[in-house]
Amino acid sequence: METVYLLILCVYGVVWGSFLTVVGLRVPLNQPITVSRSACPNCHRILSAKELIPVFSFLHQKGKCRNCRQQISLIYPIIELVSAAAFCLIYVSSNNQLFQIINTGLLLTFGIIFSVSDLSYQILPDRIMRWFATTVFAAHLFNDMQDFLFYSASGITFFLLFYLFYRIFPDCIGGGDVKCYAVLGFLLGYQTCVLALLLACLLVFAVYLPLLLAKKITSQRVIPFAPFIFTGAFMAYFIGPAFYEWLNLLLYIT
Repeated sequence: METVYLLILCVYGVVWGSFLTVVGLRVPLNQPITVSRSACPNCHRILSAKELIPVFSFLHQKGKCRNCRQQISLIYPIIELVSAAAFCLIYVSSNNQLFQIINTGLLLTFGIIFSVSDLSYQILPDRIMRWFATTVFAAHLFNDMQDFLFYSASGITFFLLFYLFYRIFPDCIGGGDVKCYAVLGFLLGYQTCVLALLLACLLVFAVYLPLLLAKKITSQRVIPFAPFIFTGAFMAYFIGPAFYEWLNLLLYIT
């Protein structure tokens, strides 16, 4: 039965990832999410139901539009597979704790939307950011008032720190990233958010430093930071307790 549950979650995951990709691509352009049908961005032909099956359609068409043969972006199958894997990870690690499921679900949902938007347009839409902040606010408000005050202080602290950094070094960080870390501070708390920031920076160096050294990109290239922000946050949420326990043990030994 466990295998059946995981397979069902994979199906839901790829469908959810596909929908969130559409949201991330359409909202920054002020396009309707559910009314207009999907079309090829190159030849603008309306896609059939067979061409909209997550992952399968991409593989069946060998990554190309059936009409104009234009290459389909890899962002679609990658996000769909990542979403499926995340669904399974959330289920396996949640231990039926509703608040943990809500937190990780929020990270996954808004992380995909912002990552797609940032990769495509270098924009973190305020419209989605408001929904992110509102849902995080509601989740903590109805969970525990004492925790609500703690997480509120974390969110405010991160907002002030990143806003100050943004004002001093406006070319190093975007205003959307400032708001994003403010909400993540509220969602995760300061300890997990500090680890999330560290992991995000390490991931950026791991991906972009080899490309920079190989002269595949220049130092002037704008780095879409949202995918690293949310990947680091997702990782920190799961490994944070073990990391800080190890750190405390290491400090105690030394």
